[in-house]
Amino acid sequence: MTVLTRRDVSLGLLGLGATGLSACAAPPKLLTAPFVGEPNTRSVLVATNRTMVPDPQVQFIEGRTDDVTFMSYDISIPSKRKPGSFSFPKRSLDPEREFYVARTEQFDKPSDFISDINANISTAPGNNGNLLVFVHGYNVSYPAAVFRAAQISTDFGLDMPLVLFSWPSAGRISRYAYDRDSALFARSALADTLATLARTQARKITILAHSMGGLLAMEALKRLSLEGDTPTLSRLDGLVLAQPDIDVDVFRSQMSDLDIESFFVAVLASDKDRALRLSSVLTGGHPRVGNTQNIEDLRRLGVLVIDVTDVASRDFLKHDTYASSPALLQMINSGVLTERIIAGSPGQDLLIEGANLTGKAALAIAYLPYTFAGL
Repeated sequence: MTVLTRRDVSLGLLGLGATGLSACAAPPKLLTAPFVGEPNTRSVLVATNRTMVPDPQVQFIEGRTDDVTFMSYDISIPSKRKPGSFSFPKRSLDPEREFYVARTEQFDKPSDFISDINANISTAPGNNGNLLVFVHGYNVSYPAAVFRAAQISTDFGLDMPLVLFSWPSAGRISRYAYDRDSALFARSALADTLATLARTQARKITILAHSMGGLLAMEALKRLSLEGDTPTLSRLDGLVLAQPDIDVDVFRSQMSDLDIESFFVAVLASDKDRALRLSSVLTGGHPRVGNTQNIEDLRRLGVLVIDVTDVASRDFLKHDTYASSPALLQMINSGVLTERIIAGSPGQDLLIEGANLTGKAALAIAYLPYTFAGL
């Protein structure tokens, strides 16, 4: 494994900071436009505790609020794009290459949001009554969170509604400490949102949390567990942590407070994740759960670990493999990953094959927990 020095981190942050500064000069927006040609849209439902602003093309910023606002969008998915990617709309919109907002709706109260989710569940293609909650990670603006959610829903081939929980990330590389505090600030809001979703007609609720969003998801579940909120916890089917930015000791403590007999916990990990290497150095050298250094410890905790180190990804930092790798998306869509895991035995190591960007074999390794718990 490559070891980063503080000099490496400084140089990396300088380079990434330059990217962040250029992004600040032209912040991404939720450009709204009428349909052009034959519409191809994905519905994204949103719960957020970000601060709302008057600009309709920004809507929410990094400011924190105790209130949760509920939204619904139809996002136009461009026909000329590569799987695993999304793009922000420009002033001169190209609908064949850029994502944009085709419809926006804000709900006055949670009951209206619940009614809309129920309507989405009843009209979903598979109509299996399931619901996916997506929690984004560090350095993600509100527009980026919405468009990423639409891209995930499309590329995962979801036949269920997707609810994005967007917490107050600053959306800038240099604001790591602010984002970490914001994630902790948002745990009550996410716990309350999950309680709201538990009042819908969804039979099963699965959480997909990326990066620092994994820390937030674990803290929210810990809060629900300590409060004894059985009605909400009983509706949760599983938690998938995609390359989570969580200290392994903190994660062990969080897991001790959860009743994982009722739902499964899975971790997608990568030894090539540059962002997690930086995070490890910034937090005193402690390994992160999303790296591959602690697979055996995680398995003993009842966690399924999927090592995606050797799965090719277009993401330079190798931090968004879960959503940007065509090879991994193909594995998920084909069902081969799920089928192999379900057919496996406790403690088994499974080699999952797919096609990477060059057409060669792409390998993921699923390390099944020693006890299956909620699987």
